[in-house]
Amino acid sequence: MDDVKIKRAALSVSNKRGIVELAKFLQSAGIELISTGGTGKALSDSGISYTTVESITGNPEAFGGRMKTISFPFASALLYRRNNEEDCKQAEALGVKPIDLVVCNLYPFIEARNSGCSEEKLIEQIDIGGPTMVRAAAKNFSDVVILTDPADYPLLVDELNRTDGATTLSFRKRMAAKAFRLSAQYEMAISSELSKRFLGEECDYLSLQEGRKLRYGENPHQSATFYKNAQQIGKTIASADIIQGKALSYNNILDADAALRSMSDVYQLCKNDFPHIVSIIKHLNPCGLAAEKSQIQALENAWAGDPVSAFGGILAFSSELSLESVEWLEDKFIELLIAPSIHPDAINRLSKKKNIRVLLCPPREMDSEQMIRSVFGGYLVQNEDEGLADGWKVVTKQKIPEEKIELSKFGILACKHLRSNAIALVRQSKTKGYQLIGAGMGQPNRIDSLRVLAAPRAKDKCDLNDVVMVSDAFFPFPDVVEQASEEGIRVIIQPGGSIKDQVVIEAADKAKIAMAFTGTRHFRH
Repeated sequence: MDDVKIKRAALSVSNKRGIVELAKFLQSAGIELISTGGTGKALSDSGISYTTVESITGNPEAFGGRMKTISFPFASALLYRRNNEEDCKQAEALGVKPIDLVVCNLYPFIEARNSGCSEEKLIEQIDIGGPTMVRAAAKNFSDVVILTDPADYPLLVDELNRTDGATTLSFRKRMAAKAFRLSAQYEMAISSELSKRFLGEECDYLSLQEGRKLRYGENPHQSATFYKNAQQIGKTIASADIIQGKALSYNNILDADAALRSMSDVYQLCKNDFPHIVSIIKHLNPCGLAAEKSQIQALENAWAGDPVSAFGGILAFSSELSLESVEWLEDKFIELLIAPSIHPDAINRLSKKKNIRVLLCPPREMDSEQMIRSVFGGYLVQNEDEGLADGWKVVTKQKIPEEKIELSKFGILACKHLRSNAIALVRQSKTKGYQLIGAGMGQPNRIDSLRVLAAPRAKDKCDLNDVVMVSDAFFPFPDVVEQASEEGIRVIIQPGGSIKDQVVIEAADKAKIAMAFTGTRHFRH
């Protein structure tokens, strides 16, 4: 028979959320409770009686709690097979009584790692008995149910109420799979962190959870699944709160992530002077990007950067989405909005457009998140491209005006989020904020990015004498500088590093263009 009656349960948890309520239910159902010290104290403080682990193991807790459940009697109560005649005879001869339910979650190693604690404190958060108990119960899922997530406690309660105090095989299998997944993620976190601390090596693992099937992938004939990174810290597109709208598509997720990244990057640069950032993404590229002292001004300037491309775009805001901004967008087609919060009046207005997806996610601090891409037969893993530049050196006779230095930094970030080969044209707005007004990207040569895309888009908005031009990589020839001169551009920012740098500098000097080398390339393929 697949159903297993629960008669004895072992409770040993670090995360005590919901454990008292679950224990009360189990005890009311006539189930004997067995518990370790910390969990036992939580139970006794709530008036719940229990059997101590020591009465099963024959030994007290020792070595500061390092030894509690690890023992032959306790592990045997989990592992012996109830449908195996020889196992049952041995259990009876040894005085082993079965444990039918284990509720266990592990020491908070990941939280300790994220806190940056000392090595000594970190090591104490490596659980030994917990994983042993979890794996033993999960391995013997035919006879034992394992719970590792407080969110599953209500599922167990429903299961026991529905089956008169028993669990079904299908339920035990589901819980066992979750237990092994937790165990794997836990060991990967330990291995990765200790490899960094002890070996000075990166030990990268792809730790995925909560896979959600999407309607389709990049195109309707492709299948796709969206996973969360089990070790990610803080809010991301993967963990954002969804307020309204249709389910996110594969392309929505990619574009939303690009919007959050570009907005967050500029926010970290500009938040003291211009805290309102708006990024508009189309096919992974910022087609609008602005930093201002008011949200509506940032929105208007971002949209004006390329209103044709902004159609059907994805917008990320660094500040609470206002009713004024929502009203301004009413006659415009947009796919998705991202903001840290939304004014209640704005929510009411947005609810009239059910198809617009709305996510809550604040600007992110830039961190060393691993970026993973696949190729035939392998994976490429790298850190995210962080920061502005390693160095800053004006290399021409003409100097960059002081008032264009901060604008140039904004331009570097705008260009950094464009697909290579990238050219960004940025200017200071009428309200003294910053605005992307011309973008060229995704071209096989850089001069087309300027001549065919960025410059024509910018000319409709201003005299190019006022802009700063930023390139994501060096110029191998002086042709881009010569084209910039023809367009009237007077300031250029580029990484430098070409074998023809001197020729390029001479071309800039001849055109009376101010040019700086940053020393840092920002390719985005």
